[in-house]
Amino acid sequence: MRRALLFVMALPVLAIGALFGRKVRFLTLPLAIVAGGYFALESLDRPPPPDESLTPAELERVNAALLKRVKRAGPNHLHSRRLFHYAAPFAKAAGAQLGVVQAAALLHDSTKEDGAGEPKERFCTHGAQGAAYTQQVLEELGKSKGFALAASQAVGEHMGPCGFNWSFFSRRFMSKFCDRKYDKPRSVEARVLYDIDMLDLMTVDGVVKVVELRQKNPEFEKEPLEDSAIRGPDSAWKSVIDARQTLLTQAAAQCGDTLTLHTQQFVDGVDFEKVKDVEGFKAAAAEYLAAHPLPQCLPAVPPLDAP
Repeated sequence: MRRALLFVMALPVLAIGALFGRKVRFLTLPLAIVAGGYFALESLDRPPPPDESLTPAELERVNAALLKRVKRAGPNHLHSRRLFHYAAPFAKAAGAQLGVVQAAALLHDSTKEDGAGEPKERFCTHGAQGAAYTQQVLEELGKSKGFALAASQAVGEHMGPCGFNWSFFSRRFMSKFCDRKYDKPRSVEARVLYDIDMLDLMTVDGVVKVVELRQKNPEFEKEPLEDSAIRGPDSAWKSVIDARQTLLTQAAAQCGDTLTLHTQQFVDGVDFEKVKDVEGFKAAAAEYLAAHPLPQCLPAVPPLDAP
């Protein structure tokens, strides 16, 4: 009842903020208070996870469980690996349990490649399927039921970006492509996982991942490379904007502003008269990142072959 009442009270503020955006700066504080209160109440019926960490040996086993389900060095493996390395500073800033976020980061997309269902159904349900796999992996590892459940719930609530994007007057990608509703991240661990997932989507590497998936995966219709990257109605660049608008924690929102500018400089500079395929796009991204490293708000990710 309290959550429902607070949400109803928030609707006018959210609606005005969506319509007028930055022009209505006086709404920033009340909107933040309403959103913060809403998320606090959402978490009241979910106890915090136990204070457990993952040992190096346990992390190796969780990573091995990921590699049972996704291709090594493929886009889902590299993405999950980046999220693992992003986890620490954002978990600390939000007061989240790091071990839970790390486990969820590694396993959140674990069923994208070999989950149940045809490609689109598998893609749209990989949060629920990944949640079940996460709980199974962590319980078999000997982690407590509370720890395994917290990580599983975070995975189940990471789907996004969802909702409506007024900047494009279009639904955000997951709402549009899958045409279904998803549970919002309720725990602080789930919100941190959601945010680092969205932040990675906003990076140059995230754009490359989306372009590669849209160009190669059967659940997406064939389209020109430039449409996958920046021109299409569901381009990688639109995903950057979708993601930025849905970030939940303060540290992630600050990082998101910087990332948006960094990634925009890359996509605006790609010459699609010369860059004709995914490999060429990857090469252009690598060249850009060599000259313009990622903003320091994201931790450096060691090379794949690093110990």
